[in-house]
Amino acid sequence: MKRRDAFKNLSLFVYGSLTIPVSSLLNSCSPSSKKVDWNPKYLNEDEAFFLNELSNAIIPNTEYPGALAVGVPKEIEEYVFNVFENNKIENFRNELNQLDEHLNNSDRKKTFYESSLNEKVDILNNLQKSNKKPLRGIYLKIKSSVATSYFRSITLRPTLIRDWMFFLITISL
Repeated sequence: MKRRDAFKNLSLFVYGSLTIPVSSLLNSCSPSSKKVDWNPKYLNEDEAFFLNELSNAIIPNTEYPGALAVGVPKEIEEYVFNVFENNKIENFRNELNQLDEHLNNSDRKKTFYESSLNEKVDILNNLQKSNKKPLRGIYLKIKSSVATSYFRSITLRPTLIRDWMFFLITISL
C-alpha cells in the first residue's frame, strides 16, 4: 500500500511541476536583456533568447530549478541540430520565429519580452486554449520539448533526485 501512495505522490508531484506553482506567479520579473547564459551554436541571438524566454515561462525557477537552471534551451538546440534533417531544422526555426513574431507583435500593451512572468503565463495559456491552429500547435510542440528536456536533465542530476525523494517522503508522512 505504501508503494501505491508513493507512486501516487510522485505522479502528483510530476503533474504539479508541469504546471506553474502559484508562488512563482506572484513574483513579477523585470524585462530581460537579450542575453542568454549559454552560447548558442546554431540558433541566432534572437532565436536563442526567445527559446530561453519560452522555457522560463513554461517551467520557471521555484524552490526547484526551472528550465533555465538545468539547461533546457541549450539541450533543445543541440537535439534539433544534431538529430533533425535540414528541412526539419528550417521548419523548427521558421516555427520558432513565427511564434516569436505572434507573441511580440500582437495587440497587447507590452511585448512578450516586457511582460512579467505572470503575464507571460497568461499569454501562453490563452494561446494554448485558442483555436489558432498553427500557432497553438507550434507552442504545444515547444512546450512538449521543454518538458521532455527538463525531465531528461533532472534525472541525470543526483542532487535533484535526492531532493525530490526527500520531498516525496515528507509528503507521505
